Amino acid sequence: MKLSDGQIVAFVTGLVAVAQLSTSIYLPSMPAMTAEFGTDPATMQLTFTVYMMGAALAQLVIGPLSDRFGRRPVLLGGLVIYAVATFAAAASPTIDTLILARLVQSIGATTGPVIGRAIVRDCFDRARGAQVLANVGLALALSPAIAPLIGAIVHDVAGWQANFVLVGLFGVAVLTMTFGWFEETNVTRLTDAGPAALVRNFAGLLASRVFLGYALCSSLLFGAMFAFFSEGPFVFINIMGLTPTGYALYSAFVVVGFALGSYITGRATLRLGVDRMILFGICAALVGVALLLVFAIAGWMAPMAVVGPMTIFVFGMALVFPNGTAGALSVHPEIAGTASALLGFLQMGAAALSTLAAGRLSDATMMPMVEVIAVGAALSALCFGLRFSRPSESMS
Repeated sequence: MKLSDGQIVAFVTGLVAVAQLSTSIYLPSMPAMTAEFGTDPATMQLTFTVYMMGAALAQLVIGPLSDRFGRRPVLLGGLVIYAVATFAAAASPTIDTLILARLVQSIGATTGPVIGRAIVRDCFDRARGAQVLANVGLALALSPAIAPLIGAIVHDVAGWQANFVLVGLFGVAVLTMTFGWFEETNVTRLTDAGPAALVRNFAGLLASRVFLGYALCSSLLFGAMFAFFSEGPFVFINIMGLTPTGYALYSAFVVVGFALGSYITGRATLRLGVDRMILFGICAALVGVALLLVFAIAGWMAPMAVVGPMTIFVFGMALVFPNGTAGALSVHPEIAGTASALLGFLQMGAAALSTLAAGRLSDATMMPMVEVIAVGAALSALCFGLRFSRPSESMS
């Protein structure tokens, strides 16, 4: 059936939630899973890193396929893969099996955000698209707070496996909704979608300084945030001595910044414009990073020394992320699926590199996590300058 604007927002929210819940719900269990599998924190963090890497690479295929064959069939296939891999993760007997299941799970899970962004671009113009993405972000703001808290409670009651069963069932529910309700939104499918065309489209996007400016400024902040997600459980639980539930409650405070930033973006972007909102967001993120560095260097090993600055950082990211996404997808709207794929690859690739760096540099202090976040924020500010390019580039 034909979805209304409100229903599109709700549907895209569900698609993005599949990936978000899969990322964050098991975080409080990671230290206990490390002990159960008889491994070390760096190896356990590979379950997070390979998820990001798999999602990054999968997006390069998912987006172009949706441009050629439509959003609906690609989305249905991805959700089936997700459900199967998620239940396999719950049944994993070894850490190697879990890592493999997480890799396959990421391929299915990332179909949701890629197709969701393309659906928004199919249905809305640039400014309205940024507003819709911000509203999706606001609706999802509770996810990073609630998911770890739910994960901690479920872990205490039924073990870490139950968390994967829970998100697997959610994936099945979204699959059912997609099959029954979603109508195709890609009405101008590409007919020339062979390997040569795919390479040409990717090359055209990578040659666009406007696309890269928008894509990299949002991707680098996104990646920096995931250094906090992946290393945070070990900092809060192993170093600061919190319980899994205590970690989940403290990390929930960070979501206040994301919710406030998403709220402001949804109401101010049409008036202030995409570029100005991104600039404000980068400035806020840098303020949060500066405070985080000061506290880390001073040796203040307390939860609020991390949570306070990260709340400011995530507030800034919530201003940048939807506006950067809408700006990047507007450069060449005729290949929105391909652009969404490349944007997702950059975002998830930055997240994978950040989590890998934070895990490998881990030294029983919070400095490696802080350093990775600081580098990501600084590079984001530098890359935003790429947006100012030749006036001949499309800004539909």
